[in-house]
Amino acid sequence: MYIAIFVLAIAFFIMFHEFGHFATAKLFGMKAERFFLGFGPTLWSTHRGETEYGVKAIPAGGFVKISGMSPFEDNDPADRGRLFYEQPAWKRLIVLSAGSATHFVAAFLLLFAALAFVGLPDGGEVTTVVDQLEPTGPAAEAGMQPGDEIVAIDGEAAGDTETIRELLAAREGQTVPVSVVRDGTERELEVALASGQEQDGQPVYLGVAFSVVGSQTVPLGVADGFREVTRGELSFGRLVSLSLQGIAQVFSPAGIAGWVDSFGAEERSAEGPVSLVGAGQIVNAFGQSGDLFAVLLVFAQLNIVLGTLNMLPLPPLDGGHVAALAVEESVNGVRKLRGKRERWLLDPAKLTPIALAVILFFGMIFMGALYLDIVNPASGIIE
Repeated sequence: MYIAIFVLAIAFFIMFHEFGHFATAKLFGMKAERFFLGFGPTLWSTHRGETEYGVKAIPAGGFVKISGMSPFEDNDPADRGRLFYEQPAWKRLIVLSAGSATHFVAAFLLLFAALAFVGLPDGGEVTTVVDQLEPTGPAAEAGMQPGDEIVAIDGEAAGDTETIRELLAAREGQTVPVSVVRDGTERELEVALASGQEQDGQPVYLGVAFSVVGSQTVPLGVADGFREVTRGELSFGRLVSLSLQGIAQVFSPAGIAGWVDSFGAEERSAEGPVSLVGAGQIVNAFGQSGDLFAVLLVFAQLNIVLGTLNMLPLPPLDGGHVAALAVEESVNGVRKLRGKRERWLLDPAKLTPIALAVILFFGMIFMGALYLDIVNPASGIIE
């Protein structure tokens, strides 16, 4: 079910993106000829007023055709005054940026909904019952299983997880007997403890996660949810900052190297990119576990990533069009200072080699991520 929800959500985000371009173009009186979801052969279309709306066969994005995106096009003289390139620079900038802006609006609303109407678990009580094991960890190697309750370590009673950590820390790197209760019967396992290497800031000795009981999800409500999303620990600004840091990490030399290493590794790197297939796997995993807050958070972060990447100053992305507009206006500003009245226009055809290189780069990243998502599903990152 969550895969279907993910597909429908992505389709909505795409339509919302294109609607941003469409609505602002119409607001400024420009002519929008076509509004389509997908690419390739047309499956369905209809005309409403001067605009053709439709769906194409390949669900890999969408587009809005605004008349006069370039003066080098064969534009209808009847549309003079409504062509895109004839509009003031500030109007063109808003239209070009509106698509990416919708992603940030969607992310804000998703985070607000998660906080106000779903809420975070209140923590609950951590038990001494094993919930999950690291497949190659010391506990798993010794035969420990999910559902085992740890009652003693090296003959000393272990009444809570804090006591367990203290007993393990005093014996790190040693082989010790660990008593567990399984199906009502106590048994003893010989466990070769790890040396306490840190993982996520915590020392690891057994390689287990304990179950939590009594956890409740508490929605914050509209007022407190809005307060949290605007200036709390889980604010929208903080989510944007963390997402941008994640993007920078993914495309850093270390991030790319770690991602390349994932192709031959048993475990998937959490720092590498994932395709939409991988994002769907993560959403499905959270959904199957009943963590609706995490589902909405993934959707929010996905929108932030899409909105950010789309504004990179590279054609054919929206940010590439914004960069071309900035170049045009800068050149014409200098020409005006020099007394030249004739307007200089950048021919989009000259940017085609750059656009092709960008498409090739992101295409390679996507295909690599897709391969990893198939052979080593991204859902394993969160387990």
